Amino acid sequence: MMEAIPQAKASAELEFRADTTPDELTGTVVHILATGVCYYLATRIAWTLCFPDSKVSLFFPPHAVLVSILLLVPTRHWWAYTLAAACSHYFATQQAQWPPLYALHCEAFDVVQNVLVAAGIRTYIKSPFHLINLREAIIFVLIAVAIVPFGTAFWGAAFTVSNGFGTHYWVEWRNLGISNGVTAIVLVPVILIGAHQLFTKEFKAAPKRILESGFLAMGILAVGYIAFYQSPAGPDTSPALLYLPIPLLIYAALRFGLGGISASMLVITILAIWGTMQGRGPFLTQTPAENALNLQLFLLMATTPLMLLTVAVNDERRSTEELRVSEERMSLAAESAQLALWDWDVANDRVWMTDEGRKFYGFKPGEPIRFSNLGGRVHPDDSDLGASAVLQALETFGSYEAEYRIILPDGSLRWIAVRGRPRPAVNSALPRILGVAIDVTRQKQAGAEAQQLREQLAHLSRVASLSALSGSLAHELNQPLTSILSNAQAAQRFMSREVPDLVELSAILADIVCEDRRAGEIIERLRTMIRRGEVVLQPVNVNESLEELLRLTRSDLISRGVTVSNLATGNIPPAMTDRVQLQQVLLNLIVNACDAMGANPPEDRKLTLTTIITQNEVHIGVLDCGVGLPDDVEALFQPFHTSKEGGLGMGLSICRTLLTSHGGSLWAERRAERGAAFYVALPLAKKGRSTTSCP
Repeated sequence: MMEAIPQAKASAELEFRADTTPDELTGTVVHILATGVCYYLATRIAWTLCFPDSKVSLFFPPHAVLVSILLLVPTRHWWAYTLAAACSHYFATQQAQWPPLYALHCEAFDVVQNVLVAAGIRTYIKSPFHLINLREAIIFVLIAVAIVPFGTAFWGAAFTVSNGFGTHYWVEWRNLGISNGVTAIVLVPVILIGAHQLFTKEFKAAPKRILESGFLAMGILAVGYIAFYQSPAGPDTSPALLYLPIPLLIYAALRFGLGGISASMLVITILAIWGTMQGRGPFLTQTPAENALNLQLFLLMATTPLMLLTVAVNDERRSTEELRVSEERMSLAAESAQLALWDWDVANDRVWMTDEGRKFYGFKPGEPIRFSNLGGRVHPDDSDLGASAVLQALETFGSYEAEYRIILPDGSLRWIAVRGRPRPAVNSALPRILGVAIDVTRQKQAGAEAQQLREQLAHLSRVASLSALSGSLAHELNQPLTSILSNAQAAQRFMSREVPDLVELSAILADIVCEDRRAGEIIERLRTMIRRGEVVLQPVNVNESLEELLRLTRSDLISRGVTVSNLATGNIPPAMTDRVQLQQVLLNLIVNACDAMGANPPEDRKLTLTTIITQNEVHIGVLDCGVGLPDDVEALFQPFHTSKEGGLGMGLSICRTLLTSHGGSLWAERRAERGAAFYVALPLAKKGRSTTSCP
């Protein structure tokens, strides 16, 4: 119910531990003794609140005092506080010359009733009393006003009547239940909220607030005096006087919350009882017992709904404040992240959008927006994409994501990424779609620039790789050129004869043409590798690419003394990749493999190439017998990591980036015997040519 009071502010919570200081123990004992004194005084006050010529107590403050104290102290101390209260009440009854057995019965009844109320509230209500919600307020009313008071009244009425202190069982049952219920609803909130203000020292109010509360207090005192004291008792007193305080009580509930209504109802209760006991007011028209019942019912029926109304209003205020704070946080977060929030009412085709979103789409503040207006600003090439995503979301009630370009009124282009989720409408077959949008133009531009830089870096990597093969490439070109020169010289000699051998000349010229084409193919392959251009994914024959690459590197492999075992044979389906970039990757892997076997004897420099179909991918393997791999294999693919003297450490990093952009992958494994195996995985091409730009 009430949160535990900190030890520095409420010594009543101190434990009886071995390490408890004498001052702490003394403070706890003082609080327990003070509880006994308060309970004794409250008992004396309760006995004075009986109707004239009646034994009925209109109000029983001891009940509220002990319940409130039990809610404010730890449960481990309950026995001490209840014992102090019971002893002080027994002492008061003996002063009034009550029969000892009956008095002890009363002590047991009061202890059980108070402990049940306090235990029920602590069990089911976890909020501090000044912050309880409507559900907890209803639980408080049920436990403290209805269930426990009227439930224990069956026992109390029985021993009261059996001891000759009552005339009728059901009358005593009613009187006990209503008296304790009225006491709980009127006095317990005042004590708990007052204790909270006292212990936490949170009472801070502006001068206007203090002045307003002062005027309210004077108004309630004046109205209560007129309604319950100024008017004479008798049948001529108007029952409408009972409603006179209601407007001010409602004002107290709305303006000052639960503390205000509790304090106001306490003032009204005191004035009503005081006037009634003075023989004045609207509650003295019948027998004393009936008059007491009318007064109690008035207090009960006025306090309960006003308390629930106050809690409901406070709940609404807290919810509104939490919603406002949540909206402010969301708005701040959206502004900080440059997010646009939007809400599309599909039924009425109205779009609500934050100011940030209006900036994205080029709408003026306050300008009405319809979905067609948004669609009209989407780039024609992207309109179908956005529309299909929205339609699918409406059909499946699932979330959707889309990226598209919009054309602003000034002609500028902007990329927008949106995410939305339908929410079913309450009274309509059409839902609402809530979503968020973000301007990703800068990211797109940065991505395009990064792609351009990657292509430039890949191009430089190809040039560097070919530069490393310059000797081999020169040898490859030297062979056909030497053959052409020799054939041309031979043709000249044949031409110098008196009777040229035309058949031999024809054969020589055929050889010259063949060697020229061979040289042209070599040059064309070099130009293709060096050329920069748009990267296009298309079906590529893996085996043909490997064979072409081996022809290009044949001389270098021979000069290095490397023997190649090409196991990449058979009918391998085409892979979806870029031919030039695939050859660049394989060339890099072949050169690395040759370098790794450089220290081996010539007869032990064996390079193996393999191709395997796995599910929907083709795996190309480059296996060597070299020095092997380091412990951290993944480090090889990190930029600027190199094991070669003078190397830049960018080759494998570039290769993995290229393959990832193709939808493939690159990894390395240790061979069981020795050496390393690098594998390239590429997706197989689907039937029918499918060409897309590489991201």
